[in-house]
Amino acid sequence: MNKYFISGKLMHKASDHNTKRCEVEKWVFLPHSDFERLKINPYQEHEAITAAKDLMYEDKNAYHCIMLLDEHGDDGLLIEAEGFDYPRLSMFVPDAALIYERYKTSEAELKLHDMIKGTSDKIAEFAHTGKTDFTSADMIDMDEVESLVKNAIVQQLSQRDDIIMAKNTDIGVDFQPDIHVEAEKLTELKFYCPLKVQREINPSFDEDEEDEFFEDTEELSDYEALEYESEISSAIEAYQSDEEENRGIMAYLGDRKRFADKVYSIFPSVEKVGDRLMGVFTCQICGELDSYEFDELLHELSGQASDGWGEGFEQHEIHTSEGDIYVSFYDTSGAWELMTEEEIKGTPDSPTEDIGLRM
Repeated sequence: MNKYFISGKLMHKASDHNTKRCEVEKWVFLPHSDFERLKINPYQEHEAITAAKDLMYEDKNAYHCIMLLDEHGDDGLLIEAEGFDYPRLSMFVPDAALIYERYKTSEAELKLHDMIKGTSDKIAEFAHTGKTDFTSADMIDMDEVESLVKNAIVQQLSQRDDIIMAKNTDIGVDFQPDIHVEAEKLTELKFYCPLKVQREINPSFDEDEEDEFFEDTEELSDYEALEYESEISSAIEAYQSDEEENRGIMAYLGDRKRFADKVYSIFPSVEKVGDRLMGVFTCQICGELDSYEFDELLHELSGQASDGWGEGFEQHEIHTSEGDIYVSFYDTSGAWELMTEEEIKGTPDSPTEDIGLRM
């Protein structure tokens, strides 16, 4: 028999196990490293706690808490900060991810689970009488299965923050729409960053070194880079894969649970701002990001500019009439930052090297 494993801390000769109701006001996913640090030392400040501290308090009926979940693990920390930036009260919750999944499981899914279990029990019962072959259609009401699946989909959609309403509109007519969904309107949030544009210099022959050629690049000024706005925009569009059609690079970031439910899409581009050509990440957001989600999105975009999407894009040459150019959304040689649309358009034009480091 398979054994069940659980991570926990048992109390030596516990005097009691009296409990008080704990209401989870918000589920928050943390990077694995952050979760481990809080697990080892629970009484330290964290941005996720600060962002949600107004949700946490105690009244006569319950502790009002947040549940911090390990983004890439199974466990959780139940936190009640009492208005502070660190846990004043906390409890380690093993297998909290399973609790979260159960919390998100719809009634229709539970009924479908019961149907599957009941059918398995029935087949096992007949198997002990010598019967070996079964027809699933004889064991399961397929019409009921289809109805439960549709209802489960609708109930899952209804739980999402980005969906206004969802309902089953099945009228029993084949090939007619049977699910109606209306999505929340998305808002646009743009982040700007300086670009580094380099042009390839034609190979040259060194007369002092026999058969030796040298290739190099020159960094273009802000004014020179502006001349290639069209070519760079076309290159970004050509670099996009089919998977990115609707959601851009968010298509690859589904495991970033700490902000993925709030961010629908991220599309890189370039845009003229004053006398400069700047890199842009245009994000479509559902609802509002709290301070923790906002900072995590900034962190992710910084990573995409330096090591993710941006690293791949800067290695692709862009052909121009003056020679090939290479565009980087990240520059380690000088100051670099991400700025919102309000910040960048409210700031007087200035050279890239005058921009303060933010990330």
